[in-house]
Amino acid sequence: MDQLQANLYKLLVELDEICKRNDVTYYLAGGTALGAIRGGGFLPWDDDIDLYITRENWNKLVKVMETQTPENRVFVCVENDDIYCNPVGRYVDKETTVMMKSQLLCGKACGQLIEFFVMDPMPLGEDAKWNHRKLVKVYTELLSPYFVVNRNILHENTEFDFDLYNKYYKKSLIFGKKKVLNELLEKITSTTTENSDCYCMRWGTRTLMYGIDLLGEPRMEKFEDAMFPVPAKQEEVARIAYGDSWMYVPEGSGKVVHNLDKDLMTPFQQYVDLYKPLLNETKLMRNYKKNKRIRAKALYKKNEFKYNFACSRAKIAAKHIMESDYDINVLRELLKNKDFAQLQKHLSYFYSVQFNPDIKVDNILVPVSDEYIYIAVMNHVLQGAYYKVNSIMSARKNINKPLTDELQEADRIMQFCKQLSIAIYDKKDIQLVENILQENTQYSHMIPDYARGELWVMCQKANTNADYEKLLKEAKDRVALFVDDGEIMRYEAYALYMLDKKDESKEKYIDAIQRTRNGFVWKEVNDLFGIDAYDVIDNQEDDDENEDVEDTKNDD
Repeated sequence: MDQLQANLYKLLVELDEICKRNDVTYYLAGGTALGAIRGGGFLPWDDDIDLYITRENWNKLVKVMETQTPENRVFVCVENDDIYCNPVGRYVDKETTVMMKSQLLCGKACGQLIEFFVMDPMPLGEDAKWNHRKLVKVYTELLSPYFVVNRNILHENTEFDFDLYNKYYKKSLIFGKKKVLNELLEKITSTTTENSDCYCMRWGTRTLMYGIDLLGEPRMEKFEDAMFPVPAKQEEVARIAYGDSWMYVPEGSGKVVHNLDKDLMTPFQQYVDLYKPLLNETKLMRNYKKNKRIRAKALYKKNEFKYNFACSRAKIAAKHIMESDYDINVLRELLKNKDFAQLQKHLSYFYSVQFNPDIKVDNILVPVSDEYIYIAVMNHVLQGAYYKVNSIMSARKNINKPLTDELQEADRIMQFCKQLSIAIYDKKDIQLVENILQENTQYSHMIPDYARGELWVMCQKANTNADYEKLLKEAKDRVALFVDDGEIMRYEAYALYMLDKKDESKEKYIDAIQRTRNGFVWKEVNDLFGIDAYDVIDNQEDDDENEDVEDTKNDD
């Protein structure tokens, strides 16, 4: 932990004690929960702590904090502050400063903080759920005068109802914003847990829904130096929130970092006392509301322009690819020979455009041939990374045109890989994994996911030296078949460890973590040998950069 995380951890411990003392149930959420199950603590880049809490427990906590908030902390939410216009409640450290523009006027949530995301039970039935989601969007948008909350109105889904928003906005001008917000909140919170099968997070930026059973009775997981509650089925929650790659450590832009002004040595009130006298709060709030209305009206056109620009970019990319000097038969031969390095070079431009956030988020497909798409998809599938091309297959299915036989087969393989991943990571169900493998033996020597599944089952069942000798032999055979697959190497390393061949095991683990970003493999090597995979990967990247520099010098 760095100092920022140490401060946050202190807040979490305090809050946990308050909740235990008052029988309030909460769950670690977001990157905090992911860090707990995948690494036993903070993700190295994480700079906040998120918690989930059901509406019933939230109402209880709000009441508790009226009298039990420590002197050097502040608990702020819409229930206790009219100027604080955010559905996310916050437990804030008064002794530090972390400035967000939307909190400058309120001046209370300006330190390091823990955020509470309230989970409301949704009504039964798809139509009722859809209406609930629309009301949540309208509520969160009307609540905030500072900025447009639902910025992804075109490409997340179509649940933002402009007519409904305008209806409540006009109503707020007549009857007052507070009354209308209370009316909306009463509708959103009208369903009880007993009459629901699903929670919906009360947050406008993104809609997340979890089955009642997924949160369930919290289970305890290690987070840094203590045990904290996470959802009963946290792995399934993680898949909903982060997708099929939730068990992998992201690279670059996949790491969510909040770029905020921070001063961990100064109480935020000192800053508030300096700038607040300079503000004309009435005029500022009036301008906030005016600016919000203007931006809300302009947003649809802006997003429409972005969508059209993304479509044009995809078409230009396709034209560039078609006019380039490439031979589909050469690409097929590279795929057949599993020459992934060369194939990647040929496909890199396509991937760079297809995975561009503005194109990916709108489910746009670079309109190349289905043969080309098949090769681009299978390039990753055959390397055990089906999750990387989910978006490509989704964009292709979005086109009103039947899939070719090849693409249908690619889709079947991807579905097999997903089912296997769920059975291993989310369900941890040996019998289910065995059944999936038995029903898909045609993939046994084709994709590494099958080999990983076989070895996982053997590892779960192993008890004796003879079992681990067999696991070692089978792992070596699979490594020979799927060269450089770090997840398969992990089973070889683990078998060596259990056979008390610690030095060989350590070397094999170091090889493995340099060939996979699977967070559970990284955690295992840290648990067994105290090796921080992040340090190993950082050193490897530094060495690669130095080699590139030397190569450049030699070229010169």
